Amino acid sequence: MDKKPYPFLPFEDSLVGEKILLVWQESHHSEKNLKDHLLKALDLHEDQLIFTPNAIKQKLMVSYPTEIRSFIEKKELTGITNLLLQIAKGKSELYSEPALDITFELIEWILTGFDLDDVLVETLSALFGTALTSDFVDQVRAEYIKEFRG
Repeated sequence: MDKKPYPFLPFEDSLVGEKILLVWQESHHSEKNLKDHLLKALDLHEDQLIFTPNAIKQKLMVSYPTEIRSFIEKKELTGITNLLLQIAKGKSELYSEPALDITFELIEWILTGFDLDDVLVETLSALFGTALTSDFVDQVRAEYIKEFRG
């Protein structure tokens, strides 16, 4: 008997997701509105938002950062956005299930460790099917950092 997959709530189960929602709501938008944008842009149903099983996640979180660093070295930054979207949609070469949890984890890693705001603007705009700005990314980062300064 297969265990039922555990639902992934992108704006509750991910710190970066929580901060994205917070900044989104400051612009007078609702959580439902953001989730609807996300599902529509990714062409997914809500029941496809599930946690990636741990063993798989650990393997992927070794592979994907290496792939992202390679795109950075080659200055192929659109490759990063494409990879993050493929992961979220379940269309990446390494994993054929939607893995928004992994996409959010990688966005968090990029947000805090790299100077790639253009990539984040492009990725978040595509993820949510709406034009976001570098100001949006700056606000998300500020909220994220605030979390650790207490």
